[in-house]
Amino acid sequence: MSLWKKTSARAAWALALASVALASACSSIDATHAPALTASDAVAVLPIANYTETPDAGQSAQSMSANALRTLGVANVVRAPADPNANALFDSGAHGEGTPNLDWARQQHARYALTGAVEEWRYKVGVDGEPAVGITFELIDVESGKVLWSATGTRTGWSRSGLASVAQTLIGKLLAPLGVRS
Repeated sequence: MSLWKKTSARAAWALALASVALASACSSIDATHAPALTASDAVAVLPIANYTETPDAGQSAQSMSANALRTLGVANVVRAPADPNANALFDSGAHGEGTPNLDWARQQHARYALTGAVEEWRYKVGVDGEPAVGITFELIDVESGKVLWSATGTRTGWSRSGLASVAQTLIGKLLAPLGVRS
């Protein structure tokens, strides 16, 4: 093999490895061990607090989370209705683990309640305007009120990525351990 071909092959491998490393550096996930959910378990998706300056980020994350659970095989997913009195811009008080929310989940005969917080939901300011999302989830045993599982993740996209797409990918990856096991 000629020196040119060896150099080109090494450069191609180096570029491929760099691409993988760069792509993986765009997200971070930390999670505890997830409980084994069954298809028949009822999960109530409670309000998700919005700690950002983006209106309705918590409601968007709540909606995406309910859909992600359904695609993961949880057949009985109920979504808590939005509080009509909540201020969409600063709905940080709507975190779902409070007594009224757990009482609502009990009324729905849910075994588990999913809640959390959105810490980042925006396009970064700058030349590229990359989408950035940061979310924390907690899965609560409705009967006892104890947190059984938690996960936190962040993800950024490329300048041509949509914020909803980046959020959907992150939420799907965070909730994947809760998928129904056979």
